Amino acid sequence: MNGSLQTYFELPGHEQERAQLPILAELIDRYRQETPFHGQTVVFGHVLARNSLVMVEAMVAGGAEVVLSDAHDAPGARQVRADLAQLSIPVLPVDQAVQQAGLYLDVAAVLARAKAPLAAAEVTRTGVLHYLTVDVPVVSADDARSKLIEGFYGTGESFLRAWQLLRPEDPLPGKRLVTFGYGKIGRGVAFRARAGGLAVTVFDRDDGARARARGDGFAALAPGQTEAVELALERADIVIAVTGVAGAVGSSVPVEWLRQGAVLVNLGADDEYGPAFGDDEVLGGKIPPLNFHLPQPTLNRYVDAPLSAHLLALEHLVKQRASLPAGVHPLPAALDRWVIERWRMHQPTEDLTGIGPDLGLSA
Repeated sequence: MNGSLQTYFELPGHEQERAQLPILAELIDRYRQETPFHGQTVVFGHVLARNSLVMVEAMVAGGAEVVLSDAHDAPGARQVRADLAQLSIPVLPVDQAVQQAGLYLDVAAVLARAKAPLAAAEVTRTGVLHYLTVDVPVVSADDARSKLIEGFYGTGESFLRAWQLLRPEDPLPGKRLVTFGYGKIGRGVAFRARAGGLAVTVFDRDDGARARARGDGFAALAPGQTEAVELALERADIVIAVTGVAGAVGSSVPVEWLRQGAVLVNLGADDEYGPAFGDDEVLGGKIPPLNFHLPQPTLNRYVDAPLSAHLLALEHLVKQRASLPAGVHPLPAALDRWVIERWRMHQPTEDLTGIGPDLGLSA
């Protein structure tokens, strides 16, 4: 299949995409020289978006045979799927794809839920939680500092674009928003929403997360503040789920509190509202996340770093697999730091307010 993929890599749209992902492009150049994936077959579990296909190019450049899967049915990926079909490049159902190899580049453990791998590289908190129950070596880019770039900048920005796409006649400024979750993604969503003119209230079970939210200037509520939580949800125009835990929102408060007129949004990789809610009760559906309705779910200047970190997690896994015990292992700090430094070199004017210390960067 790699021969057909080479034809895809020469399409103008793909070449334009690669040009917007300079860190991945640098990895492609190095992988051509070093071929770290020679002899490896890798099942690819990302959304088949234009930017993720640049990851596929990097793996092929590094000597891998890549099996594409339909791991995520994202509306924004339809054009890429059409391009692949035009070139007769197969995209296998997950249950078939995982039969082709035991090495996964996984997202939200979608591949691992179908069949346990021999080893995997993962990039989401949802996926890590699943892999903690699987007795295989896994290298995770989820806790990498470079992943914060996507979480802080990217998902919040893409929420604003996705809302505009699906509700173009319903402007956001002035609306009241309640976010469930103030982790690395929830924090970014709150910052972006506030900058977009929304009044934001944070709900989080964790004392430290709430303290950080208050320090960032947001109202923050705990599960025990029953009356305040009910009132905030009664007044809310929008509720966003971004905890990273399946069913977390639906189990945190009485269901009727979430059915008082607010538009429900899921920005997590799993269904965070749970079985009490129908798909039609959540804007764009419970899965995939709202931003996956966009042709570009995350702007390339924010996704270049985490995609590169995920690839480096795979490279580290392949190189160290013989010595890595079963369990989830972090991306090595030196590789993480390299990604952050390259990102800053290519994005020297990005405002670091709120995230600079987390990245180890100064404004």
